[in-house]
Amino acid sequence: MVAALVTLLTLSYAFGDNRFFRVALYLFIGVSAGYAGAVAIEDIVLPYLIFPLVDILAGITSIDLVELSIRASLSLLLFTKLFRRTARLGNPTTAFLTGVGAALAVSGAVQGTVLPQIASASRTFNVAAFRFALQSGYYGESMQIILEGVLLLLGTISTLAYFHFGGKSHGAHGPSRSPIIEKLAWIGSIFIAITMASLFSGVLQAALGALIERISFLLEFSFQLLAGL
Repeated sequence: MVAALVTLLTLSYAFGDNRFFRVALYLFIGVSAGYAGAVAIEDIVLPYLIFPLVDILAGITSIDLVELSIRASLSLLLFTKLFRRTARLGNPTTAFLTGVGAALAVSGAVQGTVLPQIASASRTFNVAAFRFALQSGYYGESMQIILEGVLLLLGTISTLAYFHFGGKSHGAHGPSRSPIIEKLAWIGSIFIAITMASLFSGVLQAALGALIERISFLLEFSFQLLAGL
C-alpha cells in the first residue's frame, strides 16, 4: 500500500507541480540523504575516527597518532561550517575535500574515458581482420572493415575538432578558425547530434520501462486489493 501510494504521488506530476508530488520528492531526498549519511558514518567515521580513538583509550598504541590527530582536527574544523561566525575555520577541510574530489574525478576521466578512447582510435583499422578477409576472398567484408575504420576515425577527429576553440586574428573580422577546422567541426556536430539522440532514446526507453513497470504494479495491486475485499 505504501509503494502504491508513493507511486501515485509521483505520477501526480503529470498534472503539474503539486503538493502531493512534493511529498514524494521530499521523501526521496530524505531517504537518499539519510542513506548517504548512514553509509558515511558506518564506512568512514566509525572505522577511521571513532574506533581508533576507542583503541587509544583502551591502551592500544599501534595506531599512528599523527595521522589520527590530522583526521580528528579536520573533522572538528568541518563542524565549524555549521555556524556563520566560525565558518571560515572549516575552509581548509572543505578545500582539501574539493581538491581530492577534483583530482579523483580528473584521474577517473583520464583513465576511464580519455585513454580508452585514444586506444580505440589507434585500433580503428583492423589490419589483421582486413588481411584475413582479403586473403579468403571476402572482398565485401574487407571493404566493410575499411569503411568502418574510416568512419570511426573521421568521427573521432571531427568531434575533437568541434571542441577546438583556438583561432587566428584576421584584422577587423576578429579571430576565426581555419576552413579545415570549420568543416571538420561541422561534421563533428553531426556525430555529436547522433550520439545525443542515441543517449536520449536510451534514457526515454528506460523511463518508459519504469513507467510501464509502475503501471503494471498498480494494476496488480488493484486486482489483489479487490480480490481481498
